[in-house]
Amino acid sequence: MLRITPSVFGEKVIQASAFTIEPGGSESNVSIALSLIGNRCGFITRLPAGVLSEKIIRYLRSYSLDTSNITFGGERVGLYWTEIGTGPRASQVFYDRVGSSFSEISHSDFDWDKIFTDTYWFHTSGISPAVSENVYVTLKKIFSDISPDCRISIDLNYRSKLWEWVKDKQLSIHKIMWEMCSKACLIVGNETDFHDALGIQDEDKREQVNYEKVASHCFKSLPYLQYVAISLRESVSANENGWSGLLCVKKDSNFITYKGPEIRITNIVDRIGTGDSFAAGIIHGLIHYKEDYQRTINFAVGLSALNHTVRGDASQSGISDVENFLKNPGGRIIR
Repeated sequence: MLRITPSVFGEKVIQASAFTIEPGGSESNVSIALSLIGNRCGFITRLPAGVLSEKIIRYLRSYSLDTSNITFGGERVGLYWTEIGTGPRASQVFYDRVGSSFSEISHSDFDWDKIFTDTYWFHTSGISPAVSENVYVTLKKIFSDISPDCRISIDLNYRSKLWEWVKDKQLSIHKIMWEMCSKACLIVGNETDFHDALGIQDEDKREQVNYEKVASHCFKSLPYLQYVAISLRESVSANENGWSGLLCVKKDSNFITYKGPEIRITNIVDRIGTGDSFAAGIIHGLIHYKEDYQRTINFAVGLSALNHTVRGDASQSGISDVENFLKNPGGRIIR
């Protein structure tokens, strides 16, 4: 998509007269973060022909993403407007995605045999099926045909302002999202996603034992699931958050939980896309750190914490940035 943000920090959309326009979007954020930390990644979408799509493609290529599987059709690029909160005022997002090229996608738009010939990991999120029934049907077909050699991860990413095409809201959304997760080896979500997207009832207590009950429910319900990652946010204000995460790893008939460092983030620049960096950190760790799961969750928490410090959706950090931050969380100058 294209993201439109007031150019002056703290301005609301309704009062702003100057805006910054740049590409953004959950799955592209994950791809960019993974590419910056050394993984070979591609991005799949459908765009209309024209200069706005060329802007998006140049942006993706600037992060070394393979864009060869992007197809063209339809009339418009999806947009979203972002209002960066400050102090007691929360950030807000306003979507303009109805009738976008992506919303009109179909399975036949892509050569999936070619795509999956060289694909080890496929990632998507709950935002995609929320956009339109076409996207949901396309993902459903992908998952039914995908090779068992290709690992699937789903970031639940519940967005209440989307899902307009679903008639019987909560029941249908839950059914769709359980279906989306049915072949996933990894599910990622924040502390509220599992209730909102999957309908898992919790005790509304932000304690590790409660999140472990949520993970247990997922492991029992999803036979392919091996990992559940939960990002943990404590919102003091729009500018100050506590940040951490959990990684639950299936072990025989039970699972083991690994907790990341607790980080206090002050003077937040932009928190949109930080959950995507968390997901990317988990995926990177599971691929490269093998069974060092503590290292994986530490890396994911560190990578996503750093994303709070830069403007825009996507991470701007490499592996050395994360490792230096975890060793030196106080922000001392590196000379």
